[in-house]
Amino acid sequence: MSDPKHPKPNDQVFDLSDLILVDITPDHISRLSKLRDGYHVAVETLVTASPLAIQRAAIHPGEVQALAASWADVQRIDEVIPAVEKLLELLHETRLVRGHEIAMRLGEMVQQIRRRADRSPDGAEILAPFEKLLAYQSAPALKAVATKEKARANEEASSEPTG
Repeated sequence: MSDPKHPKPNDQVFDLSDLILVDITPDHISRLSKLRDGYHVAVETLVTASPLAIQRAAIHPGEVQALAASWADVQRIDEVIPAVEKLLELLHETRLVRGHEIAMRLGEMVQQIRRRADRSPDGAEILAPFEKLLAYQSAPALKAVATKEKARANEEASSEPTG
């Protein structure tokens, strides 16, 4: 594992506390100025200019410092984005796998509940506590039946001669 301040892809511990993160609306995003290719050179030109050159150009040194701070943030963000993107990918994939595991276990447990209820004289008592689980598991099959019935009704309606 690498340093949490400088994470690499596949790391799970990040320390981005040095960044002040901003949350804006999509509408605000569309109104922001966009950097073009080559901005690195433009920023470096200003940040590395001599104090005399800055003074002659009548640029306030505080503006150059603010530019340098924003530039440092952009560089820091560019450094961590690959690791953050990989972590997000891993989170999505892990959630998909865990969801699959849950679905498989639910299906197996429903089958076990139904088998036990079918073989037991008090089957209704076995099924009753799991009514919501059984309804959840049956929903796709019930939807498929309803869709087939609707399609069949539409087919019959379209094949009937009209007046």
